[in-house]
Amino acid sequence: MQYDLIIIGGGPGGYTAAFEAAANALKVCLFEEREAGGTCLNRGCIPTKTLVHSADLLRAVREGKDGLRTEGAVVIDREALKAKKEEIVRIQREGLEKQLKAAKIEVIHAHASITGEHTVTAQGNEYTADSILIASGSVPARLPIPGADLSRVITSDDILRDLPQYDSLVIIGGGVIGCEIAGIYESFGAKVTILEAMDTLLPTMDSEVGRSLALLMKKRGIETHVRAFVRQIEEIDAACRITYEEKGAEKTVEAEAVLLAAGRKAVTDVFEIDPPLMEKGRLVIDDHFRTSCPHIYAIGDCAGKYPQLAHSAMAMAVNAVASICGKPFPRDLSCIPSGVYTSPEIASVGLDEKGAAAAGIAAVSGKANTLSNARSLIQGGERGFIKVVAEKQTGRILGAVMMCERATDLIQEFALAVHAKLTAEQMLAVIHGHPTFAEAAVPALEAVLKKLA
Repeated sequence: MQYDLIIIGGGPGGYTAAFEAAANALKVCLFEEREAGGTCLNRGCIPTKTLVHSADLLRAVREGKDGLRTEGAVVIDREALKAKKEEIVRIQREGLEKQLKAAKIEVIHAHASITGEHTVTAQGNEYTADSILIASGSVPARLPIPGADLSRVITSDDILRDLPQYDSLVIIGGGVIGCEIAGIYESFGAKVTILEAMDTLLPTMDSEVGRSLALLMKKRGIETHVRAFVRQIEEIDAACRITYEEKGAEKTVEAEAVLLAAGRKAVTDVFEIDPPLMEKGRLVIDDHFRTSCPHIYAIGDCAGKYPQLAHSAMAMAVNAVASICGKPFPRDLSCIPSGVYTSPEIASVGLDEKGAAAAGIAAVSGKANTLSNARSLIQGGERGFIKVVAEKQTGRILGAVMMCERATDLIQEFALAVHAKLTAEQMLAVIHGHPTFAEAAVPALEAVLKKLA
């Protein structure tokens, strides 16, 4: 069977590429050995955010900040939570499957192996194409820690699938996944401890974010330890003992279960030929998303160069298909926003102050707390902030980071500004409605403008 394009992987990158290919009149075949939608829809973004929403509601009711209180205990119905999560995933997945069918995209649910530069084999059948696009995604990384294979050591796949009840949980890794699940389980009543090897939580973001989040978590009863190196995990009765090193001293903590949340490993076991060049476990790609095999492309978590985010994979998919069709790139991959669904939310885009300095750009920053924002106060939000970074000479917006209510939505204004090379003055010329969450950006921009004067 001959195609213009074969895609391996049906997650956000894979299905976006399939839609783009079909829109460009390419004959396309999509291989996905599990459910359509990949990790993001079935075992990642969507299930997590569903649970975050419920956790936030539970926290709000318990704290009674909005003048509402219950006469009795608030009960967590885990089966109902699981049913809600599964229903949302089902609706999204069925909608995606209908879209694929409507676009006349052939979908084959099977493991596909690349057996040649133009050849893929699945279930004993051979398929050929002018180009092959790998969008095989990633899986939770298993750390080389003694005891990491014990039954009480779980991954995000396990916890999001089963939503087990724990009175105590140790999370190894203080990145996005670890911090989001910590907030969910703290709200559900568990004693949560985070062990992070780097200097701050969320180490890939502005360090102020990690420090602020650690303070907030401490207030809520979540223990966080940075520069903490896990040495061993042991099972003791019906729990685990985790031994770690912090500030040169050996320490231990016990919990019912351990969640491994220290990154994700690219899935690259799709080759029955010599694989293309790889670096740090991910496929090396050029500016046109080609691997070292000229007709084999890669996007998303399995490829290097860009962050492992669903929307990053989708943008890569659009540009990769454009490359295959000989067209200009529609997406700007130099400006990728990121978000963390803690409470309050965290988001960033572009360069922070350290990033600007590393790029040799003289920059200034302006910061404003969000407690003066009426909508944030109405929402009962915690103390938060918005920090904006601009080029000193021109006032051009270089980036922003924020920790506040609706941060993952508000960041889009700054993503547009970075992409369009807008200045702080130009952003302030646009009237922000009142009372809105969005107007929280105004005092941060004004703070930047004062430093540029």
